[in-house]
Amino acid sequence: MMYTYYAFRAMKYRIPKWMQVTVTVFQLSQMGVGCFVNYKAYVYKQNGASCAVTYANIFWSFVMYAIYFGLFLHFFCVSYLSKKPVTKVNDENERKKNK
Repeated sequence: MMYTYYAFRAMKYRIPKWMQVTVTVFQLSQMGVGCFVNYKAYVYKQNGASCAVTYANIFWSFVMYAIYFGLFLHFFCVSYLSKKPVTKVNDENERKKNK
């Protein structure tokens, strides 16, 4: 689903806002699940369960997913939650209208 979304974005198709938000939420979920799976693998290994994943792999995978989560969260907040600042072009257009 996400690659189809990115393909349409690359082709300059207008994507509805609700779909953009949904894809970003799915990405955040994917990164959260990745962190959780690594946490559980760590806990299993700590409890002596058989797990073929090394501690280094768990650590670096967790770091990767956590960083991606942070990046997607930042993107979500900037793109969908923050108000857009007024640009200089808009300010200049308003001044011209008021004259």
